[in-house]
Amino acid sequence: MAATTEFQHPATAASRRSRAPAALFAQCALSALFAGAALAQPAPTLPEVRVESRAEDPATERVSVGGFGDGPAARTPQSLSVTRAATLRELGASGLSSALRSEPSAGDAYNTTGYVESLQVRGFLLDNALNFRRDGMAVSNHAPMALENKESIELLKGVSGIQNGLSAPGGLVNSTLKRPTSSPLREVSVSLSERGTRAVHADFGGRAGEGRGLGYRINLAGESRHPHADNAPGDRRFLSGFFDYKLPGGTLLEAEFEHHRVRQRSVPGFGLLDMDGDGVAETLPAPIDPRINLNAQPWSLPFESTANAGSIRLQQALSTRWLWGLRAGVQRIRTDDRLAFPDGCSSGPNYLYPGFCGNFDFDVYDFRSDNERRETRTLEAFVRGDADLGGLRHEIAATARRVRYSERFPERQAYNWVGIGNVFAPVALPADPVARDLNTQLDATSDEIAFTDTIRLGERWSLWLGLRHTRLERASERTDGSRAVRYAQSFTSPWLALGARPWAGGFAYLSAGDGIESEAVPNRPSLFSNAGEVLVALRSRQFEAGFRQTLPGAGLFAATLFQIDKPYSDDEFQPDGRALRVAGAREARHRGLELSWAGRPARALALSAGATLLDARTTRAIDQELIGRRVTNAAPFAASLLATWSIPGVEGLVWTNRAVFSDRKPVTRDNAIELASYWQFDTALSYTERRGSSVLTWRLGIDNVFDRRYWREAPTQYWGGVYLFPAQPRSLRASLRVAY
Repeated sequence: MAATTEFQHPATAASRRSRAPAALFAQCALSALFAGAALAQPAPTLPEVRVESRAEDPATERVSVGGFGDGPAARTPQSLSVTRAATLRELGASGLSSALRSEPSAGDAYNTTGYVESLQVRGFLLDNALNFRRDGMAVSNHAPMALENKESIELLKGVSGIQNGLSAPGGLVNSTLKRPTSSPLREVSVSLSERGTRAVHADFGGRAGEGRGLGYRINLAGESRHPHADNAPGDRRFLSGFFDYKLPGGTLLEAEFEHHRVRQRSVPGFGLLDMDGDGVAETLPAPIDPRINLNAQPWSLPFESTANAGSIRLQQALSTRWLWGLRAGVQRIRTDDRLAFPDGCSSGPNYLYPGFCGNFDFDVYDFRSDNERRETRTLEAFVRGDADLGGLRHEIAATARRVRYSERFPERQAYNWVGIGNVFAPVALPADPVARDLNTQLDATSDEIAFTDTIRLGERWSLWLGLRHTRLERASERTDGSRAVRYAQSFTSPWLALGARPWAGGFAYLSAGDGIESEAVPNRPSLFSNAGEVLVALRSRQFEAGFRQTLPGAGLFAATLFQIDKPYSDDEFQPDGRALRVAGAREARHRGLELSWAGRPARALALSAGATLLDARTTRAIDQELIGRRVTNAAPFAASLLATWSIPGVEGLVWTNRAVFSDRKPVTRDNAIELASYWQFDTALSYTERRGSSVLTWRLGIDNVFDRRYWREAPTQYWGGVYLFPAQPRSLRASLRVAY
């Protein structure tokens, strides 16, 4: 939540009021199952029961997010990772943040219960409007992600200019969708957590029609939420469908949609303390009970979000070696963002912002911004294939894409001071919902043409070339028609890699690539001497070296060295008190080493381990005191270990354990305050048994087994606010999944 500024808007979200009691969940699930039965073709024998595999072979894992097609990650010159749906189920993942918790290069940013999730990768904050894909198509992450219809979460780490013309340099997240199954699939899952969260999920698919040409996959879910935090109830409903039809002549037609409706009261973050009353918060408090919800006023309303997305795709084989396709997609998000927001403190001898007073007092603001609408439209045409030219094999792809993004806000939003609260002594304050502050509308159109060519130079060497040209048109204005800004920019982002296979199972590469970001100065003449000015596009540069080794019978080892230089705009204050925003006046250099290994050291044991060492520092700034300082909220070392053990002597019993560690993170730009390092251990048991024609999977999991209390993240938002988010307490969950 924040006051609105041009080209940067508050993380807000919403949907209309909806309650989803358990009876409705069950009714929806049964309706979905009966609908699936109606679509299925009659069979003379019992349908085949689908039993999921526990893990993909890491040496053959294929990932599509890198921009070079659906290739094996072990032989692609990029740092890629993938988390499959089966792993998400074992770990009880409920959102994007929990889905990527085992990835040491990824971390939370402003992530909290009942709100939109934000991520950072390699120490860089991802842009929620630019760095996310849904089955390869651009979407905004300004809505909670449902995992029920996701087959995997793919992560490209590093500069993503080869995949996207305009984006932050940390990486790109792509969620792939579940597709129709070749055999009948009927699954129902129910789950329960210790505080009463109840959920039901139905998943069914198969093929129907003449010649089984029509494929379908439908997911339906409902949830009543009672999270760890007090006064934060919620509910959600989800429905998705994916259909394909195989036409004569190698033509494939696909259509899919999803609808996700969430309603939940948000849980805001805490702040640093001003212990000496000088108006500067300089003290990190001890970890606070994560069950405390500062958004607990009598008039507090829930965050609501309704997100709809869908696409149609046509794919045609031109020959055995060439393929072309068209894709069109749209995503619409409607949000109501309402929050009793704690920020700053006026009860001390000097006004404080950001942070809380030393006695844990804070100012409370009644924030309300209803009927926010965001829309993303994508149209894409592509052709790809391979050819033999000049005695060399070329794997070629060409893509043309147009993405239109818009934000439409109500004319005014409310952000009104209503009084002073205290963390440990709650007090009821009066509401003030009157909308007084103007909003800003935004339109952006991006036209992109991309070309990639993978050249096989014999058996051992390969050359990877990529080029993307982007033209951006962007416009914004206040809701009263004032402060209008409109501009257009064009830029080209190249990418180059040289790969080698020195021996059996080995792959090494060197790569270099660019990423582009564009910015205009907020159109506020009272604050900026160059208000509304369009700044030159800023170009991030990445150099990377990697090595992959497939170990016969022992999985895949990967090591990646990287360096990313990212320029930022920075403010130089003028004699009249206003700021001159200067493009590229500040720069950060992130250097690091990523290590990972995944495999099966024994038939019954699957292991996945990863570690990231990161040196992220400011290398140029107008404020000379910041040069050499570490970047905030980025850990210099993070690691994870995931182990899945099929317990001998008890067929179907699997024990999954996960341990994560994060080193100390700077909270302030001068590094004077740091979060303590932390570790956490999660565990889960699952038992699969066959009963007649059905397969039952029972799961029992405990997150944060030792109930460790620590500050998990301390993100600094673009408006200057610094917030502290505690780790969730120990929690117990149980579920039953029936496949028949």
